[in-house]
Amino acid sequence: MASSLTARDILTMTSDNLRKYVSDFGQNPKNMTNTDMQTWLLERAPPSEPASQLEITGMPSFVSKLTPEL
Repeated sequence: MASSLTARDILTMTSDNLRKYVSDFGQNPKNMTNTDMQTWLLERAPPSEPASQLEITGMPSFVSKLTPEL
């Protein structure tokens, strides 16, 4: 069952679905928050696809306003 779950699925599930999947894997979701259940499932779900790198074309303008620390 975990192999069919993706991170996107887990992050968009309702509380009831999260509880169902967590309990299907043998964990008691009684005292878990939604974030706890999502984290628990994400740790067990296979990676869906590698993250792509973000390309930053230039230095953000706020960086030039920072004072250097010595």
